[in-house]
Amino acid sequence: MASYNIRVDPVRNRLYATLEGFFTLAEIRRCGDETIEATSKLRPGYCVVTDITKYKAGLPEVAQDIERVQAHFRSSGARQGVRIVGANMLSGMQFRRTGGKAEYNSVNVQSLAEAEKFLDDL
Repeated sequence: MASYNIRVDPVRNRLYATLEGFFTLAEIRRCGDETIEATSKLRPGYCVVTDITKYKAGLPEVAQDIERVQAHFRSSGARQGVRIVGANMLSGMQFRRTGGKAEYNSVNVQSLAEAEKFLDDL
């Protein structure tokens, strides 16, 4: 069973998403739609932190929907994306591949602290 949490920090102009488990296509679409909706609460130049340390890499259709959301980030003015992968290299590779296709500027890091420091230093 998959779960996710989306939250917005309007002061820091950041979106935080945590994805856990193996997503069906319906689940990832719902998560994606909520994520896209949350970006409307941010200003252009916002940053995205995605924690996928407990995410299980999904089917090609799931990857395509992740790419849809990443393309939205790019087209809606996201400045930078940071993925927290921890030891979850397979999921990190899936998100990096879809991000490249979507021309979404993002990097992989090991922890939330590292993600925050990276973005604070921009």
